[in-house]
Amino acid sequence: MPDPFDPAEFDAPPPADPGADYRVLLDAMRQAGADGIAQQSAALVQRIEQDARQRLEWGQRMGTAVDDLQRVAGQLQRVSAGIWWDRLKEWLSAALIGLGLIFAAALAYQWAKEPKIEQRLYGCTARWDAKTGKCKGDWVPLQARE
Repeated sequence: MPDPFDPAEFDAPPPADPGADYRVLLDAMRQAGADGIAQQSAALVQRIEQDARQRLEWGQRMGTAVDDLQRVAGQLQRVSAGIWWDRLKEWLSAALIGLGLIFAAALAYQWAKEPKIEQRLYGCTARWDAKTGKCKGDWVPLQARE
């Protein structure tokens, strides 16, 4: 029956890093002699090699993941530039449509100011431009004198 206050029961398990595995070797040397040390050393070497292989595989996976992230970031940057260009084209189109509407409204206003052919006579309130054939002022109906 083990001693109820055996200090070995309270020892923490050895850590996972390879440097902490030397404690296992020291315990094995105390308990088993040369044969036990050889078996423990072989198990320790296998575990260290397995850990090294796992770290190598993990590094390779992380390298692949980083490459994938860089590829996706490049695609995202190209898409973002494409969206920016599309938005710029939309704004330019809206501006051109707005300018067209302003121009059409100005033409409609000028057309509305011109006299219509009616039975009444109209006169120009300001100077008449003979070169262009247009009134520089407003058109008003002429009143007949009696």
